[in-house]
Amino acid sequence: MLIFQEIISSTPFDNAEILAGWKGKDRYILQAAAPTDLLEEPSLLLLSKSGDAHLLLADYLEHPNIQGILLYGAENIHLSPTILQMAETIGKPLLDVSVSNPYSLQKAITDLQQLKSMGLFHLVWERTTNYWLQLGQRSGLNGLLARLGSIIGEGIQMLNEHFYIRKWNGDADPEEQRKDLQASYYQQVKSRSDVLFMLNNGADEYLLMRLQSGEILYGFMFIQVRPGMMLDVTIEQLTHAIPAIISMLKSEKAVLRAHQSYKEQFLTNLLYNNIESEQTLINLGGQWGWDFTKPTQLMVLRMDVATNFTGGTIDQNEIISHIRSIVQANFLNLIAFPIQGFIVLIIFDSPAVTGINRKEFMVSLAGKIHHSLAHSFPGIDFQIGLGRQHPSNMECFRSFYEAKVALELGKYETKHRAVLHFEDIGIARLLANIHNDILHDYYQETLGKLIGMDQEEDFYLETIETFFTNNADINATAEQLYIHPNTLRKRIKKIESLLNVDFNLLDDLVKIDVALKIMKMLK
Repeated sequence: MLIFQEIISSTPFDNAEILAGWKGKDRYILQAAAPTDLLEEPSLLLLSKSGDAHLLLADYLEHPNIQGILLYGAENIHLSPTILQMAETIGKPLLDVSVSNPYSLQKAITDLQQLKSMGLFHLVWERTTNYWLQLGQRSGLNGLLARLGSIIGEGIQMLNEHFYIRKWNGDADPEEQRKDLQASYYQQVKSRSDVLFMLNNGADEYLLMRLQSGEILYGFMFIQVRPGMMLDVTIEQLTHAIPAIISMLKSEKAVLRAHQSYKEQFLTNLLYNNIESEQTLINLGGQWGWDFTKPTQLMVLRMDVATNFTGGTIDQNEIISHIRSIVQANFLNLIAFPIQGFIVLIIFDSPAVTGINRKEFMVSLAGKIHHSLAHSFPGIDFQIGLGRQHPSNMECFRSFYEAKVALELGKYETKHRAVLHFEDIGIARLLANIHNDILHDYYQETLGKLIGMDQEEDFYLETIETFFTNNADINATAEQLYIHPNTLRKRIKKIESLLNVDFNLLDDLVKIDVALKIMKMLK
């Protein structure tokens, strides 16, 4: 007794085209028969595409002992939508093969039945591995997965090693499904080395298969387990397709590594103004599918390990995958890559983002990225700097510089912000282009007496820094320093006398504020 899902896994039926009725893939047969044979037991009807026999398809589909029909021959045949719908409704598989000899097809069915009766059907499954390898070489990974999904009758989802969806068929990402699966996987089986797992999510059940070769994990594939599914047959088909899938993922990874070196050099040249012309930029970017005719916005992400971090080392690839899913969920394209310990994001504009609200939109997007990263990667402190958008993408190097300046100078702000745009860092951004020697001389000339005294009495410098942090508010400063407001007023008068300034004058306030910012920067 053979079911159709087993038949289609063996030669020559593995090349059969599934025309309709595949929901009946679990129907069983006891023989392969011609129209002239007695049809007294469950049968696969072999029907030639030549002649007029196929005109009786409707009658054959209604025959109680015909479980499915195999159209054979080298001819092309076009079936009416009515026949296809009938097969689909009844649930009787309708298949098409280019084999012309019906006796070879009958013999193949007989051989399969004998192998199964002798408990040797595993030999058939083992031979399917070679079929999947050949199919992968002919049709690529997408073609292989499409065929595999059609045979088992269920959509196959691919996940990378970080549990992010690999888009191979254009379907929408089942994001919530992925998150539930990930949580279930990490709770149940992450520490095990099994290839196959059954995961539960409420009433739903999923089959998850690990794609691993040696120490290298390439990802996972999963399908939903439906009621009535021939699970043992499905597992055999998936198991013997895995070597071919891993082989293709290996080849893909090798190609990506080769491309990656060229890609990294291109992106480095872009950020350091080493590209000859805008047309060169557009042409080179086009090789990787990047449209540099569109305006871009650049962000730089910095990661610092906090004291409560327990993850060993920071996995930049996992963080980049996480960022990519957030940005793409906002219908934007991006380039994300590590450089100099940072992660750089080049985000391509959407028509929905106009010049008027572009900055606000990008700052908001950066905020979403930061919030999600902080939640998903506890123990890592993230900061995001944004550069300005410039008229040409040839000026990405300016935006890169500005984003790094925003990150660096943001550390010296009175109120720390995890996301900071270059335009919002105030007077400190003017100081970024001045030589350190000049800045050092300025703050020494302005605060030198106070710094000298602080070596003996350290509360003067602390007092003035706290005073400016609290926007010259006497009561707030006194409260933070745990002193009486009158004591603070006396200190302020002493500081004014030492520095020869008057804090009632705006020019003097600005002078001291700038000197304090410079001192923090240079330290």
